Amino acid sequence: MKKILLGIIVVGLSTLVGCEKEDDSDTETTDSTETTSDDSLIEYGEGATDIDGNIYTSVIIGDQEWMVENLRTTNYSDGTPIPNDTVIDTLSYSGACFNYEHDSKYESTYGKLYNWYAVETGKLAPKGWHVPTDSEWKVLTDYLAANGHTGTALKSKSGWNDNWWDGTSGNGTDDYGWNGLPGGYLDHEGNFRTIGNDGFWWSSSHDFPSAARSFNLHLLDDVYRSPNDSKRNGFSVRCLRD
Repeated sequence: MKKILLGIIVVGLSTLVGCEKEDDSDTETTDSTETTSDDSLIEYGEGATDIDGNIYTSVIIGDQEWMVENLRTTNYSDGTPIPNDTVIDTLSYSGACFNYEHDSKYESTYGKLYNWYAVETGKLAPKGWHVPTDSEWKVLTDYLAANGHTGTALKSKSGWNDNWWDGTSGNGTDDYGWNGLPGGYLDHEGNFRTIGNDGFWWSSSHDFPSAARSFNLHLLDDVYRSPNDSKRNGFSVRCLRD
């Protein structure tokens, strides 16, 4: 009996010590449904600055250098202002930018949303950078797959809603520091949708007069490259170094 009690005391003390060590750590706290990332995979690049003076961190993933934040410029790279289209029908077939729900409080976290006509100008990204083609998005997803990762490795560690079907966390592991946030989108009818559940990013590729290709991270489906999103939609933009 004494041996049993002594064993219980030793186990209890070990548990307390383990808890104290965990509380003293600097790592981000996650719930039991999340997976921790391997920060050793993160390789930072030189970063970028847009025409407005906004500074962006960058990371190197394979042979590509990506911005970590979504674009938030209000001017094209030649200094021409990008119209802020608050009435979707007036400028929906020319380049425009938006804040989610037309509220500036979302901009610092999620960046701005742009329709594809702004991408089409070729002047949306800072000089030395560009909006990636669909093929360049595929290079990214192929690199993830070759290294045993899914789109979860691109999703941010916080900011995603819980999965509605089982209550587990929708957050990712952000293994490469890409920090994919669920910024939602503006549809072609002027409705803001799915912030917290989805992230949509334009590619510069298109196959149809009214639709273009995009890259999507979803709450349930980790990653998806869409072939035909309306060019009038407002999506986030991530830039890739030339």
